[in-house]
Amino acid sequence: MARPREFDQNEVMNKVVEVFWSRGFEATSIQDLEGATGLKRGSLYNAFGDKATLFQEALSHYLEQSVVRRHLQTATTASARTIIDGLLDVVVQEGAASRKGCLITNTVTELAGRDAAVAETVTEALNGLNAPLIELLRRAQTEEDLAPDADVAALARYIVGTIQGLRVMSKVSDDRQSLQVIADSAKNALWCRTGDGKAASKGGFFDSLFGKGN
Repeated sequence: MARPREFDQNEVMNKVVEVFWSRGFEATSIQDLEGATGLKRGSLYNAFGDKATLFQEALSHYLEQSVVRRHLQTATTASARTIIDGLLDVVVQEGAASRKGCLITNTVTELAGRDAAVAETVTEALNGLNAPLIELLRRAQTEEDLAPDADVAALARYIVGTIQGLRVMSKVSDDRQSLQVIADSAKNALWCRTGDGKAASKGGFFDSLFGKGN
């Protein structure tokens, strides 16, 4: 009969995530994981599999606990615009505080081109963020904060790109003000309005920069 686990799996995974997040997959040794979790190699492998499988578990756990997901799940009563603006502000706050970037973004730069399973996990993570953003942007249309003909799928990708860009920038700079300028510029682009106060049609700010049809 298998012995019951004598540790809190959630607590252990939090520590595993921190190690991979700080050091990356390749630089993390089993000794690093043993030291962080207090578990021996055999216990880790019996519970989670080898290092690669443990990393996949860490990615999934990180996504479940991410500040972005928590914000989107809890900020449901405010307007869509307020939720999206708050999301960008939360990313700035997290980035300035930790300077570790995003585990998903870090993984893309380290492994996505070499590991098909990791690439699939990352793609699913980004697609999983697109869906609730599209829903929020459609709400913003009904709330008249976004033009009815706006391309919500493209704007969702723009928000995801902005979030990932903020996280990369946070790794090289602890200047919160600079990060906030980027976030605020993204908000201005999203919620661009015409002279009569209505949400700008189509690309709005993007059209003014690049010209319609480009």
